[in-house]
Amino acid sequence: MIRRGKGFAIRWRETQLFADGTKRFVNRCEALGPVSKRKAVEILNERLAEARAVQRPIVTFDELATAWRTTVLPMYKYSSRITREDTLDRKLVPRFGKLELTAVSKREIQSYMAELNRAEYAPHSIHHVHSVLSAILGKAVEWGYLDSNPAHRVELPKLVPVRSKWVLTPAQARQLLEALPLMPRTMVGLAILTGMRRGELFALRWKHFDEQTSCLSIAEAVYDGHFDTPKTDKSKRLLPLSPASIELLNRWKRSSKRKGRDDLIFGTRAGKVNNSQNILQRYVFPVCERLKLPRATWLTFRRTFSSWSHDRGVPDKVTAELMGHSRIYTTLNVYTQVMNASLRNGANRIGEELFATCSQSEEAGLLVN
Repeated sequence: MIRRGKGFAIRWRETQLFADGTKRFVNRCEALGPVSKRKAVEILNERLAEARAVQRPIVTFDELATAWRTTVLPMYKYSSRITREDTLDRKLVPRFGKLELTAVSKREIQSYMAELNRAEYAPHSIHHVHSVLSAILGKAVEWGYLDSNPAHRVELPKLVPVRSKWVLTPAQARQLLEALPLMPRTMVGLAILTGMRRGELFALRWKHFDEQTSCLSIAEAVYDGHFDTPKTDKSKRLLPLSPASIELLNRWKRSSKRKGRDDLIFGTRAGKVNNSQNILQRYVFPVCERLKLPRATWLTFRRTFSSWSHDRGVPDKVTAELMGHSRIYTTLNVYTQVMNASLRNGANRIGEELFATCSQSEEAGLLVN
């Protein structure tokens, strides 16, 4: 505090937060005019109290989204990065971009979720939009722009499957494989017998196939032509191959024109990555139609592996390891379908045990009487 003319001026230092999340100290000065010393001290104390809290700048959602895009989004894997950036550009910035962060309230977010629902977006899509928005606003809290995340505890539509989940029976799988040409037959057969993800399947190279140890190394994944490491640390794994899998691979290798160590096992004639959807459209879907089966996808084959493993008593932890899951919950609740035969066997077994118990009770009663 300094005397200036017939009054006082005060000086203090406060912390200022910038839109990129950085902080710096800023010196402030205010001329109070002809006030008493006691009043000047009182005003200075008020300014110091205000300065103890970080001063939040006026930040729009667009500015926050730009900072998130440049500092957080690059940390995601390519496939996740592409889908989140698309959601940011097409959904979130057009809706919230010009608003100040304080105006992106829980009510505003709930209103937008309701708009998407009225526009008949799939519940899964609405959940994805909300997830990306929540992640961005979560960073706003971490960076000191907001006290809490307004996207938390927003009501969302109940998730329902877009199409009914189903798995191939062994008989259906045999019919499908027998009707496919050699390359798609090998791809589909390997997908069913190993449960690997489509991105892992299409990224396989001949160097990943070790016939001596009967193993397949999952070391890469591909999405939209972009190669990356597999989805999680658990996804990097060594898959033991059954004799049927080895026979499929060897038969395809004898026919393949590209057999170099770094060549893709299921690449195009030019050695490029095959389009997974094209394989389904050209080969799998037509065969499914002829066999009067629902359209089988790569997820169908992965789910079939999980369900067959469960049906045959393979421990859930082993199945999760083979599929590259970090949690057994994902294997059981997302991919495993109980086969009809297992349901009937379970019912029969319970019935047999129940009536065996009743019979024993009746025999004991007869002996007593």
